[in-house]
Amino acid sequence: MTRRDRIRARLKPAEAGRLINQIKALAEMVDRLPPVRSRDPRDDFLLALSEAAKADLLVTGDKDDLLSLERHGSTAIVTAASFGQTLGV
Repeated sequence: MTRRDRIRARLKPAEAGRLINQIKALAEMVDRLPPVRSRDPRDDFLLALSEAAKADLLVTGDKDDLLSLERHGSTAIVTAASFGQTLGV
């Protein structure tokens, strides 16, 4: 179950578990993360993950830090709304 109240209010525990299992089935696991330093140290792991996995997109709502970067290496940093448009949602 998620620790985030906003998500817990929208997803039942069984749905959250099913979603996590589906993500795990598709996820690319990385062994080592490259060193990354950003303006907000709490974002470093996300940028390192996107770099290690050679991600096309990093979807975030962090307007102050991550979205202001626009890119990290080959990874475009986009909003959920922009990602939804890409998917045709």
